[in-house]
Formats: sequence, structure tokens, C-alpha cells
Amino acid sequence: MWNWKPFFEDDHISAFCDLDQIVDTEPDADGFYASPDCYRPLAERFGVFISIVLKNKEDIARYLEERKKRSLPLKGYKSYKYSLCLAEIDSRQMVCRVLPAGDYDIKDNELGEVCIITEALAAILPGINDEWKPIKSKKSHPMIRNLAKRFFPK
Repeated sequence: MWNWKPFFEDDHISAFCDLDQIVDTEPDADGFYASPDCYRPLAERFGVFISIVLKNKEDIARYLEERKKRSLPLKGYKSYKYSLCLAEIDSRQMVCRVLPAGDYDIKDNELGEVCIITEALAAILPGINDEWKPIKSKKSHPMIRNLAKRFFPK
């Protein structure tokens, strides 16, 4: 099941990662991915599910406005609670990218595709996007650095 642990918080967001759903995102020579159910050290490139919770009404309103601008559905978004994403980390190059997965309401029902990781929301989530970026860069969001510290404490 899910094992959500908080790993970042600021004035705009709270972020949690699921330590039970760490997945191998790179196939081996035979095209197979390591199962999260078997005990193995972290793969050199792995993904961890994260949930991003917008903390203030102004940021949520800006997010809903962005959805409206992109002609994305707003049905059910009055009870929007968080966005689920997959953070993928490549430990060889110490880079990370965040892939959007879906938006959810207060009852954990999926609402629709996520667009929280966009240029338009840079004031809320600067340095978080779906392109590979150095984890230690000052341009990376502090959430990314905190997530990496969970797995690479030194």
C-alpha cells in the first residue's frame, strides 16, 4: 500500500514521498525492471511517487485558473487536494525530473491529468519540471534537494 512520509514544506507546498513504491525506471539487459517487492539496493535510476499539496487558497486558485486557460476539465476540482507525481532520480549523474501523474480530491478520487508542473506556476514550484536537472543546482527547487537527501544523506 502507500507509506507517505513528509520530506519538504514551505509557505506554498507540503510534499510527501511514498517509501513503499520506489520503482526501477531503467530496464536491465533483458528489458526487465526490478520489482519493488524484492529486496535490492536502490537502482542507479529509480522513481518515487510524491504528492504535492498546495497550502494556500491563492495558489490553488492560480492552479485552477491555469487548468482553465489550458481548457482542461474542472469538474470535481472544488475539492482538489493534491497532485501525484513520479520523481525520477539518476544517481550516476545526480539529476532528477518530476513527471506529473494525476490530481486527486479530499477522498483520494482521481480528478484528472495534472498540470501543476508548468512554467505558469513558476512562482509556486520553480525548478520542478519534467526535464532532467542537476539535483544540487541552485535552480532546482529545494523540494528536489530534500527528496535526494532522503536517499543520499551525505
